[in-house]
Amino acid sequence: MPQGIRFTAVFNVSALPALIPGGWYIGFACKQCRQHFAILHEPTGTGTLEISGPASFSATCPNCDARGDYSATELVQFQAAQGGPSSTA
Repeated sequence: MPQGIRFTAVFNVSALPALIPGGWYIGFACKQCRQHFAILHEPTGTGTLEISGPASFSATCPNCDARGDYSATELVQFQAAQGGPSSTA
């Protein structure tokens, strides 16, 4: 049975301060610099989590400091290629 998360609220989120190389994360591709940044650890460790819901998120990119509003449909799952606040997965 597939695992999933349904987001249904308005969230003000912060980027995770550091990523572990090889770890799976849930986050966004910044609307300005397009680099990925993580807001959550992906709990399955596989990148196969089903994400849904009408939620909206407000976040600041740790790479370029651009503030943006995102929808749950813009959430991405990615595997960190290097440590630090972002990944170009």
